[in-house]
This record gives sequence, structure tokens and C-alpha cells, in this order.
Amino acid sequence: YCNTAYANWLGKTPAELLGKSLDALVPHETLVTITQPIAAVLRGEIAQYERQGHHAGRQAKRWLRVRLVPFPPGEQGAVLGYFCFMQDTTRLHASDTSLDLLRTSPGLTVWELDLQTGQLHAEQNWLDEAHRHEPKTFTIPEWMGHVAPADLPALEQAIARISAPDGFVQTVETRFIRVDGSTVTTMNHGMVRERGPDGVATRIFGLTWDITELRQTQTRLQRSESRFRMLAELSSEWFWESDPNDVLIYITRSSRRASESPLATLNLVGRNLNALYPGQEFSPEWAQLRFLMEEHEEVRDLIVPFRLGPDQALLWWRIDASPMIDHLGLFQGYRGVVRDVTKAHQAEEKLELAAYRDTLTGLANRTLFEKHVEDAIAVTPPGQSFAVLFIDLDRFKLINDALGHAVGDKVLVETAQRLVQLARPNNTAARFGGDEFLVLARDARDVAQALRLAALVQQSLGEPMHHAERTLQTTASIGVAVFPQHGRTTAELLGRADAAMHESKMLGRNRVESFSVALQSRIERRSQLEEELRAAITNRRFEVHFQPIWSRKQNVLLHDDSATLEILRGAYEIAGVEALARWTRGNGERVQPDEFITILADCGLLDSFGPVMMSVALEGFARLRKEQGFTGTMAYNVSPRQLHVNACVSCIFDMAASFDVPRDKLVLELTENVEIEHNPDLLSVFEQFRQMGVQLSLDDFGVGYSNLGYLTRLPVSQIKIDRAIASGVSTDRFKAAIARATLTMAKTLNLEVVAEGVETVADLLWMERAGCPMIQGWVFSRALNLQQTLNLLRDLRTQQTH
Repeated sequence: YCNTAYANWLGKTPAELLGKSLDALVPHETLVTITQPIAAVLRGEIAQYERQGHHAGRQAKRWLRVRLVPFPPGEQGAVLGYFCFMQDTTRLHASDTSLDLLRTSPGLTVWELDLQTGQLHAEQNWLDEAHRHEPKTFTIPEWMGHVAPADLPALEQAIARISAPDGFVQTVETRFIRVDGSTVTTMNHGMVRERGPDGVATRIFGLTWDITELRQTQTRLQRSESRFRMLAELSSEWFWESDPNDVLIYITRSSRRASESPLATLNLVGRNLNALYPGQEFSPEWAQLRFLMEEHEEVRDLIVPFRLGPDQALLWWRIDASPMIDHLGLFQGYRGVVRDVTKAHQAEEKLELAAYRDTLTGLANRTLFEKHVEDAIAVTPPGQSFAVLFIDLDRFKLINDALGHAVGDKVLVETAQRLVQLARPNNTAARFGGDEFLVLARDARDVAQALRLAALVQQSLGEPMHHAERTLQTTASIGVAVFPQHGRTTAELLGRADAAMHESKMLGRNRVESFSVALQSRIERRSQLEEELRAAITNRRFEVHFQPIWSRKQNVLLHDDSATLEILRGAYEIAGVEALARWTRGNGERVQPDEFITILADCGLLDSFGPVMMSVALEGFARLRKEQGFTGTMAYNVSPRQLHVNACVSCIFDMAASFDVPRDKLVLELTENVEIEHNPDLLSVFEQFRQMGVQLSLDDFGVGYSNLGYLTRLPVSQIKIDRAIASGVSTDRFKAAIARATLTMAKTLNLEVVAEGVETVADLLWMERAGCPMIQGWVFSRALNLQQTLNLLRDLRTQQTH
């Protein structure tokens, strides 16, 4: 029997070979060399050998490996035949040129292990780096002695497997320790070259690769990967890669922190980056990201919005990424990191809200409004305009004082909501502070449009507001300034809109006024007066006028309507004077107190003005005492703001002492004010004055904030009925009722009462009959300068001596 492959080798068919003897199939010279294996197989042994033979159709000889396996023995134990297996091994017998190439290749060596002689011959000596490229023959014990102990069992096992009759090839990785103590890592591939009669390999040959650098690189990569994984576990950032088509091919995230971010629920691998922001294609952040990635540019600290779904909360990612370019310069995608910065972004928004938003109303604050005005100035083309509206709620303080700050806050919130409804999307509503609001009308192209919008605002804010069971109604004074007619800077526009608003309040409130040339003149006057007032404070250029406070003599009977002014005046004596500030400009103009006191308050100069004016007043009062022997008191009006100044108590005492004025001759008039009642520090200051003998008087009683509990907490000894009540009290029953109730209350509380603004004999007689002991007003005397006051006191003394 023979198979087709062997028949083809000889160029015959299987049928042609059947019955042929061995000497007919094998040349005589070859037959001589194989007699020994044939004899062995006939003895029942397995035999193997290699020989060269001709392949039909080819000139060159080819190598055959032949394996002879005997038939099972017959009844007499004789071997009746054998099987012959042949393998073409021509490739294993390459030319010497190829072997030379292998022998001299760096990082690769050829070796042969002769198991019969116990020697290994290597074309390169890798165990001695100094003679690395020289051939070397080792004994097996010498060679095995250089194997790393941990690798020795695997090497011995590989040799045993390849040496076995059924073994053929083996590959094993082995570390060798060189003579200098260094280690070389090798990959060894061996194949059986010859076998003995028993089929056991006698010669093995093979190749060895030096993979030391490869394994070191792999070790470094493993360590780097380990560090990377550890950092990824500890980091809150996500690491990602995308391919050239922007498809995500890799994402790693911290398993420890995955639960902290909604991103952990997403399966993003395999998705295109463009699919990550549905509905946000037009956001500037994603547009910037797309542009950078299309241009293969680096992405640095770019924060983009993201939603998990249409109804999900808005998240924020911070993205850093770099393009991946291969060794040929071709773009291979992006590699980067993503951090969920939603919490940090929300915190920044809160900070921005605190910095640029009014906490009560949610409107823009002054800082943000000014920024919007600056932006509008920068982008408004020549020939176009926009307007600024400055809005003040009229008499809002009355709501706060009468109903409390909680109700006042609701009014402010309602006002803000109405302004937002009126402001178009491209306009800005803001709260300037207190009860003042602003509107930036970008679409107001001229003064007329701005005034129409202001009228709508005025109408809306004038509509009733409902709170609990109470209906509240406010009005608004509005000033308008238009760019560029009324100003070209933010400061000019706000200042002139503010000036126009104050003009509307001066003209009666609940009005809309536009900035004008006349108003500009008043602003310039105010600016000039402010400058001169500062110089007047520095140079002490104020004078004092005194208005007498008249006290009814105890032994005088009540007068009837026929009493003359001269008779009435004889029934009163001067018990004190009120010091009033007066100021004359360098050009001789006498400025009214209402005007210059308002400027001092608005400019924050009252703290500087107060001590100067007190000194001037005390100096004049000291002359009244010294030159005319005046024994009455001097009243001086102070505001809660002035009493906030440090060391105000000691300052007043020191000044009084310097002019030799007894403390009990000083009366400080306090304007009735909610700030006084609710400020423990001010109450403490008042108590210090009382303990040191200074009298306290409550001015303007009966108007503004009137609280009966007010009197029980303040250490006052006197109240002054406001001129708004005293003037006309004889003909107005409502004023009369308030005045009579005040007098009754004061008598019960043992308080002195002074009626201010008594200007007619009729009002004087009414006050006299109602039991008011002291009056102040033009009915007896206007405010007089120092010399006029000295003359009056002298004349009264002369009349008394006669």
C-alpha cells in the first residue's frame, strides 16, 4: 500500500507501485545507508532517519524524514512488515547563506543541543556580554547553571517534551544570568533535528530571541498602567479617547466616584461626540468645541453644558483634550479628560448672583446694570440711542415705618415683577438700592419713546397692590436720560437720570421728567455749592441764627380775642433759643438751609459739618450768656447719623466746657425717626447725655413716624409739636384734635411741650387756652442773627426794669 502523496513524489500512480520491492523504489546508493534502520524495524523497533531523494519533476534533491513503525508481531513473534511515514524537511535544511544570516543577526542566535554528547553550541555567547557575538559551546550543566532558578523547571519540562518520541517543537521563555550578574530575558524555540532508534530526540536545534528590552518596556507599561488606574480610581475625572470620526472608543472613570455623577449611568462608548448634546447644538460652548476639534487644536479648560435628557437638570463638563497624531503625521483622534463641574459651576453662579443680582428682588444690581450700560454704549451705532430710567417709589418710607419692613419688602418685590413684565427681552431692569430702581431701554430711539415707556412704568407702579387684607398703593417719580444727548458715559447717564428723578420729586412727585438744560444748570449749581461747602467747613464759614422759644409767665391770666400782639408778647418771656445754621457764599448769596443741608446730607458731609456748626453755635450762645446774662437754654438739632460718629458725647461736652456753657443749658433736638427706637447704640448715647445733664427734645412730633411706645424708651424731657400741626390749628379741627391729644399726653408723662411754627395771634391764643406753655414762631420773632438776638435780649431787659 502507498498513498497518493508518495506516489506523486515518485511521479507514479498508487496502482503502479503496488507489488514493487524496496530496491525498485529506492536507489542502490540510498538503500545501503538505510539498511540499519530497516533491520531495526524488522526486529520490532521503531526507527527514524533522514535522507535525500529526487522529487519527480524537480532537479534539486529534497530532504525526507522517514519514520519506520513495525507491524504487530505474528503468532510466532516475527515482524511481517512495517509502516513507513515520510515528511519533506527540505525547509529545515536551508542554505548556509540563510544560516549565516541567522547566526549574525543582533538579538537573535541559532543554537544546537546535542543530547548524546551533552553539549550546546550557540552562534552567539549571550551569557558573556564581552564576547556576545562569538560562537560558544557549553556543557549542559554549565548552560543550565546560568538559568534563573525560577525559570529552570519550565526549561527542563520543554526539553523533556521535545525529546519525547512524539515531541517535535517547543517554545519557552527563559531568563539567564550572565557572568557579570546582569539578566537577559530570552524567548527560545526548538525543533528536533535527529532522533535515536528509540524515537527519542538526540539533536535539537533552534532560535533564541533577546526580549530583555521588550519585557522591560512591558514592565514599565504595566507599572504606568497601574499608576494610571490608581490615579483614575482616586480622580474624579473621566479619561476618554475618540477615533478620527469623533466616535468614543475608550472611557475610564473612577468606580469609587461613579455614583457621585449622573454621567455614570451613560453608556457612551461607540457614540459620536456630536450625539452628546441634542438640543444644544447652537450653544456657544459646544460650537467652540466643534471648531477646535475640526481644526485638530488642543482643548483647554472648556466648560460646556450637558443634559442627560430633555427633562433632566442642566449639568456642566470641563473638557481638556489633545489631538493624537501618529508617526506619519496623520490625525488619529482625540485623547482627553472630562470632569463633572456642575457643583462648582452652580457655586460660581451663586457667587455671580450675589455679586450681580439683588438678593431680595432677583433683579440686576447696580454693578451689573452699569456693566450693561457700558456694553450698550460700546455697541450702539452712531445716530442711534437708548435710554436710562431712574425710578423712585414716593413716600415708601411711610410704608416701611407704618407697616414694617416685611410689608415693605413685598412692595419692592411686586415692583420688581412689574418692571420685568414691562421690560422687553433686550432691556434690563435693576434695583439701584432701597426703593430706587433702574431700567435700561435699549429700544428707546429718542426722548419721546423713552418718555412713553416711563409713562407706562409710572402707570403700572401706580396700580394697587394687595397684601393680606390690605390694599397698598404707591406712586413713582421717574427721571429719564437718553444716550448720547444727555450723556456719553455710564456715570453721566446715571447721574443725569438721577437728577431728573429728583426734579420730578421736587415738582410734586408721581411725575416723569427728562433731563434738560435747565436741570443741567441746577446740577452745575449743586456741584459748585458742594465744592464751596467743603471749603466752608474747612474754614468755619458758617454763622448761627437764634430763634427765641417763648414761655408763658405763670401769673398771667388767659387772654380773650381782643388781646393785642403787644399785650400777648408781654405775657411771655424767652426761655431758650434754637440755634439755626446759616451760610452765605463768597459772592454774597445767602443760601437757604433746606438747600445746603440737603447737599451736605447727600454728599456725606454732615459728620464734618456737625462739630463745626456746634462750635459756632456754642460760641454765639456763650456771648448771649456773657453780654446779656441770658440764663435760658440753647436747642441744637442733631440727626441720628451725627450721633453715630465716634466719641460724639465727649466731643459735645468738651466743646461746651471750652465756651464755659453748662451742660444743663444744652437741649439736643432729635428728629422723630424709626432708626432711633430700634438702635440700642443710639439709646445708650442718649442715656449718657441725660446722665450728664444734657436735655433731650423730640422734634417734629405728630408727623412722620409717631409711636406712643417711642416716648417710653427715650430719655426725653421735651417734645415739640411740629409746625405742620401748630400752623392753622385755630381753624383746622383735625390739627386741633392732634394738638390737644399731644398736650394731654405730655402733661401725663410730665414732659415739656413747645409748639413750633406759631405764626398768627389766633393760633397763639388757641395754644394758650389749650394749655401749651411754650411757643416758637414768627408771631413773636423770626430767627435773628447774633447781634439782633443780643439787641432783643437787651430790649427785653430794659422793658423789665421799667
